[in-house]
Amino acid sequence: MEDRSNKTIMSSVLFLDIVEYSKKSVTGQISLKERFNAYLAEAIQDMPVADRIILDTGDGAAVNFLGDVEDALKAALSLRASLLNEDAQLEPELLVRIGINLGPVRLMRDLNGQPNIVGDGINVAQRVMGFADPGQILVSRSYYDAVSRLSAQYADMFHYQGSRTDKHVREHEVYAIGYPGEYTTKK
Repeated sequence: MEDRSNKTIMSSVLFLDIVEYSKKSVTGQISLKERFNAYLAEAIQDMPVADRIILDTGDGAAVNFLGDVEDALKAALSLRASLLNEDAQLEPELLVRIGINLGPVRLMRDLNGQPNIVGDGINVAQRVMGFADPGQILVSRSYYDAVSRLSAQYADMFHYQGSRTDKHVREHEVYAIGYPGEYTTKK
């Protein structure tokens, strides 16, 4: 793959947050993060390493997909399925909020020389994730517009949730992902 550093590109960004992570003990945080990392690694294992950049956010992650726009959706659905199938006896309970956006990002290097992303694409993904309930996947209007037109199956998965205002007084139209009657939290 060509060097994309210092270039602005349109990319799908999957932003994930472990709910109430900072309220847990260090032992609880380690347990949550290990399980989260394992499920995320499984969710993206079939996607080319060169087509993604993963940023660890401490209490979650941001995954920037440089390839197929629907990779973010596939990863989110796989991760949510793993969380729903997790043993209910495991403590602490692992709840994750998920947001997806399609927008411009700039690829650059961080302080350690590792790949990094900045820009509206990742910022909006984080805002959309912030509107999600535990176990819920929300997507931005731009992501919906791109992916819902790829197939009837994808179009049927999206449910308009209305407009939400973030802390910067910016409006975001959001769509929830799921089929009617589908569980988004553990039974």
